[in-house]
Amino acid sequence: MRPWERNAANLAASLSFYGPVSFTPGLRLITSRVAYSVFNIALLDSPVSEPYGPMGGELERRIEAAAAHYRSRNRPWSFWICESFLGPHNSRRLLRIFEACGLQCIAESPGMEAEDFPPLKRRLPELEYRPVSDAATRADFAGIVSQCFHIPPAVADLVYDSEADFHAPLEIWMGYHEGQAITSAAVIHAADAIGIYSVATLPLWRGQGLAEAVMRHAVNDVRRRGGAGPLVLQSSPSGYELYRRLGFRRVTRYFVFATN
Repeated sequence: MRPWERNAANLAASLSFYGPVSFTPGLRLITSRVAYSVFNIALLDSPVSEPYGPMGGELERRIEAAAAHYRSRNRPWSFWICESFLGPHNSRRLLRIFEACGLQCIAESPGMEAEDFPPLKRRLPELEYRPVSDAATRADFAGIVSQCFHIPPAVADLVYDSEADFHAPLEIWMGYHEGQAITSAAVIHAADAIGIYSVATLPLWRGQGLAEAVMRHAVNDVRRRGGAGPLVLQSSPSGYELYRRLGFRRVTRYFVFATN
């Protein structure tokens, strides 16, 4: 499996956390119980052919298939694309295609990979680590997601309040300082890689190495239980330099488009 394929496959496995997955040619369609666009996800999962005719092309047909799926369920939705599935013609036209279909680009993220974390170069903060495994830790995680990813608190509470969802392969760890949840990281072992997601630190606590500390703890826990393979993630703009310092390199790029 090529690095970008491993990255995309691990992401697809992680997103199944948010709801049941159905399939239509070239797409995974994840439908959340919450009517919020970034949790109702159409994920491109196979290459898009380049030929383009008077009625549009293959990418437009997949967008319309996703739109019909979410329209029938009365859900706002988002479309996630790994650029490595696209040829040069579709890549050049990507923003125009989605704007014509009524979706706006809300995120652009490099997909990155590293063989493992490098040896520690500094002393990291000491934290109390707890897995998200009960109502209290679910509420703490929802609070961090709301503050760090700009999700309305009521939406975050609905997404993360279900005990059943946390039986999925995505494992979430919280870092606490004096009883306060201040940082988080999620991991999943899938597609012969360990994916890292939902890395967040409350604003007042940033710049102290907390994100690196909780990521290392989460990955070490997976490896201790037999998880193997490189580390993969999709970086936010604010996290890019941290990941570069930790040895991650870009292997692809993702775009997220959403309805209003």
